[in-house]
Amino acid sequence: MSRIPPREDIELTISEQAGSQTMETLFRVMAHRPEIMQPALQLVEAAMRSGTVEPRLKELLAIRVSQVNHCSY
Repeated sequence: MSRIPPREDIELTISEQAGSQTMETLFRVMAHRPEIMQPALQLVEAAMRSGTVEPRLKELLAIRVSQVNHCSY
């Protein structure tokens, strides 16, 4: 749980895929600073949801990177 409470009063457009609950919480905490949240959200959406690499493989890579760095995903 973050030390900064997530904002529940905003609407996010995060794709419903693996890891989206964790990502939603992250962006709800970032929503305290919308000028930072919007570009970060666009970057994640572009990196994870587009391109030629399958989204499932991208999610597996994100999980593995988290494991190697001993952090939760």
